[in-house]
Amino acid sequence: MQNTVNQETKQYYLTIDGQEVKVSEEVYRAYKRPIWAEHKRKEREKRCIISDGKGRTKRCTEDCSKCDKQRTGSALSLERFKEEGFEITDPVDIAEFVADKLLLEELYAALKELDPEERSLIDALFFKSRTERDYATDIGLKHQSVNKSKKKILEKLRVLMETKK
Repeated sequence: MQNTVNQETKQYYLTIDGQEVKVSEEVYRAYKRPIWAEHKRKEREKRCIISDGKGRTKRCTEDCSKCDKQRTGSALSLERFKEEGFEITDPVDIAEFVADKLLLEELYAALKELDPEERSLIDALFFKSRTERDYATDIGLKHQSVNKSKKKILEKLRVLMETKK
């Protein structure tokens, strides 16, 4: 996967399966963050370590290739952390995270195209976890009417999201 950033208009793109996909800055940064962190870690690994004689160390600012005190640390690995007793829970699959984020962006764009009544029903049922019966009572409709409206709205959202692709 490649990525590009258009500096003039601050548009962010990720190349997924050979296709450039426009993403928000948040998605772009979430995708790039582990890559940037790994790059920084590798750069730090190359730097020399200097002792001040009091048990403290600092990074050298000189040319490391000419220094006799080069850092000899090994690369970090998940296996090494496990061997040392650290528990590693559910590593994040960044490709899956980006795909989910893109899908959410499509959903929110489609939600904005709904009428206010439709948005209110979706908000109540899916974002505020209200029941259809409770919502129907509040707006003065029958439970069956709310259920039928919900199904129509969900179908409308599905169609809206498919046309965006």
